[in-house]
Amino acid sequence: MKNRARGILSLCLVGALLLSACGKSDDTDTLSNSEESSSTTSQVPEKLIGPEGKEIKEITAADFKKGVFIDFDQYKQSFFNDDIISKFKGNIEAVVKKDKEKFKENLSEDSRGETFFFSEEDVQFMFYDLDTLEKHTINGREEIQVGVRFARKYSDGSIENQGITYFFTKNKEGKWDIENID
Repeated sequence: MKNRARGILSLCLVGALLLSACGKSDDTDTLSNSEESSSTTSQVPEKLIGPEGKEIKEITAADFKKGVFIDFDQYKQSFFNDDIISKFKGNIEAVVKKDKEKFKENLSEDSRGETFFFSEEDVQFMFYDLDTLEKHTINGREEIQVGVRFARKYSDGSIENQGITYFFTKNKEGKWDIENID
C-alpha cells in the first residue's frame, strides 16, 4: 500500500510541475510565429525526387559498364543546380577513376566518405541513377541530400547494387561542400 501511495504522490508531483511549467506565460520568453518556425528541428523538405514510387533498376553483369551514366539535366532545377551537380558529379567520377585527391576536392574538412569507396581493391563502380533529391532546413542549417544508385563489380565478376546518400552543407565561406556520404 505504501508503494502505491508513493507512486500516486509521484504522479501528482510530476503533474503539478508540468502544469506549472506549461501555465507560465512571460512575454519576454514567447516567440513570434516566424521565430518559432525557424527554431524547429526540421522544416518540410523541398523534394525534387524521392524513393517512394520510383522504380529502382537492378544492374546485372551484362548491364554493367564502369562509369557515370546519370542524365543530370533531367533533374536540374531549384537547389540542384550547376554548382551542386558539378561537385557531386566530380566526386563520383573520381570514385570511378579511383582518384582519391579529386575525390577530396569538394569534401568538407570533417567528411569520412573516402573510407566507403576506397576500402577495397579491384572494385569497379557504375553510377546510373538518382533516387533522392531533397533540401532540408535542420536547426536553421540548410542541407541538400542527393541519393545515388550504383552497382559495384567485384574481381570475381559478381555485381552488388546499392544506394548511398550525399549530404551537402554550406562551409564557413557559405559555399556548398559534401559533409557526409552515408
